[in-house]
Amino acid sequence: MKKYFLLVIILSLASLLRLPILGDFPNGFSGDEVQQGYSAYSILKTGQDEWGQSFPIFPRGFGDFKPPLYTYLTVPSIAVFGLTIEAVRIPSAIMGILTVLVVFFLAKELFNDKKIAYWSAFIMAILPWHIQLSRTAFEGGTGILFFSMGLLFYLKSLKDNRYLVLSAFSWGLTFYAYHSFRVFTALFIIVLIILSRKKLFNIKNLAACLVLFLFILPLILNLKTTLVRASDVGITSQQSLESYYKNKGTSSLPYLVDRTVDNKVLYVANKFLENYLSYFSPQFFFTGLRSDGSYLNFPYYPLDYPVEIVLWIVAGYFLIFKKQENGKIVTVWFLLSAIPASLAQDGASAHRAVTFLPLVAIISGLGAAKLVQRSKNIQPVLIAIMIISLLTFLRFYFIKLPEHPPESLRMGYEETFKEILKLADSHDEVVISKSFTQPQIFVAFYGQVDPKVFQQASLDWLRYEKANKLYIDQLESWNLGKFLFEGINWQEKDSKRKNALIVGRADEFSANLNAIFEYKDLKDKVVYKIISTQK
Repeated sequence: MKKYFLLVIILSLASLLRLPILGDFPNGFSGDEVQQGYSAYSILKTGQDEWGQSFPIFPRGFGDFKPPLYTYLTVPSIAVFGLTIEAVRIPSAIMGILTVLVVFFLAKELFNDKKIAYWSAFIMAILPWHIQLSRTAFEGGTGILFFSMGLLFYLKSLKDNRYLVLSAFSWGLTFYAYHSFRVFTALFIIVLIILSRKKLFNIKNLAACLVLFLFILPLILNLKTTLVRASDVGITSQQSLESYYKNKGTSSLPYLVDRTVDNKVLYVANKFLENYLSYFSPQFFFTGLRSDGSYLNFPYYPLDYPVEIVLWIVAGYFLIFKKQENGKIVTVWFLLSAIPASLAQDGASAHRAVTFLPLVAIISGLGAAKLVQRSKNIQPVLIAIMIISLLTFLRFYFIKLPEHPPESLRMGYEETFKEILKLADSHDEVVISKSFTQPQIFVAFYGQVDPKVFQQASLDWLRYEKANKLYIDQLESWNLGKFLFEGINWQEKDSKRKNALIVGRADEFSANLNAIFEYKDLKDKVVYKIISTQK
C-alpha cells in the first residue's frame, strides 16, 4: 500500500468526482440512458430485451441496434439498486474509476516511467471530458476501458507472450462496447500487425487470433444490423447524399468533365477530410466551441484544461524529436482516433471521438513529467494550476450547467412523466406527443412497466421496418396499453376525446388553454403541458 499510496489518493479523487449524486448531476436523463436501463431491467426480469429477443448480441434499442456491453453491465446494478437513474449510471462511474487505474499501468508500460504514470492517472482523474462521460450511462466509456486494457496487455505480451490472449479478449469486447471502437480497434490492430509483423506472425499467437476472430465473426454475419447506425449518421447515408445532390446545382461544364470534378466520391472524401481535420484543432479540445450542442458533446466548456496546451507541446517535442519510447504507438493512436468520428456527417463531435481517451491524458502526463524533470520548482505550480482548473470546472458543472442544460438531457421529462403516470389511472386514454423523444421508453422506465407487457406491445411496432423507417418514432402512431403516441392536434381531434390526458410541448397548444400540469424551466417558461378532457 505504501508503494501505491499516491495512486490510492488519485483513485479516491476519481471516485469522489464520479460517484456522488449521480441521480441529480447531470440534471435530466436522456432517452438513450433510459433505454439502456429499461433494456437491462427487461433482461433481468425475463431474460429478453424489450423486443422479446433472448439475451441479444445486437439489441434493437430504438431501431439503432446499440452495442450490448453496457446494457449487460447494468443488469447487476439494477438487480441491487432497482430501476433508478443512479442504478443506470453507476456502471459508467465505476468503469470511469477503473479506467484511471488502467491509465496508470498503461502509461507506466508505455514509457517505463512511474512519474509519467502518476501524472497521467491524475490528469485522467480530473479531466472534464472523462468526468462528464463517467457520470452518464454512455456506452463509450466501456470502450475506453477495454481498449486501454487491451493495449496494456499487448505491451506486456511483448515481454510475456501469454498476455496476448488477454489483449485480444479485451479488444474483442470493444467491438460490443461502442460503434466508434468497431472501426478504431480494427484499424489499430491492423497497424500494429504491420508494425510488429515479425513478432506477431507466430504459431504461439494462434490462440489470440482465434479469440479475436470469435468476436469479429458475429459482426460479419450480422453486417446489415452492424451498419444500421452508420446508415443514419454516416457521410455515405441517404440523407447525406441527398443533401449533396440537392446543393449540387447545375453546371455549364461538359457532362464528363462535370462528373469528374464534382461527384459523390469526391464529396464524401472532402467531407471526411473536413471532419478529420476538425478533430485536430485546439478549438475542439481546449474550448467549448463545438457546433453540436448535445450533452455528450459537452457544450460550453473545454474537453481538456487549456493549460494542457503547454503540456501537449512539451510531450510533442519528446515524441517527435527525442524518439520517446513507444512514441510510434502513441502517434498511431492519435492519428487513428479521429477516423471513426470523421465517418459521421458532422465534425467535432466529442462523443464520437472518445477513442482519443485516455490518450489525451497520457500525452498531458508525459508533458507534465518532462517539465517537472527539468525543474522541480514547476511541480507545485503545475499542481496548483490543475487544482484551480478542476475547481473552475466543478463550479461550471454543478452550478452553471444546470442553468443552461442541453436539450438532449431532456430536462423536465422526469417530472412530466411521473405526473402523467400519477394521473393516468383516472383517465381512459393518455395521448403523448411524438415531440417527446421516444416517449414509450420514459413511460416504461418511470412506470416500471412489466417487461412482458412492453414486449407484447413492441411486436406491433416492428411495422416501422416494413415502412422503411429507421426508428419507432418515425411511425404515425403507436401505443403501449392506454398510452398512445402520435402528433398532437388539439383543434381537430384531441379536444374531442373523452376522459383523456393530452400531453405535449407548450407550443402544441394555444396559450390560453387550461392545463392541469405545467413544467416550467428555470426562466419560468412553460415547456410541457398536461391537459385533461375529463368533465
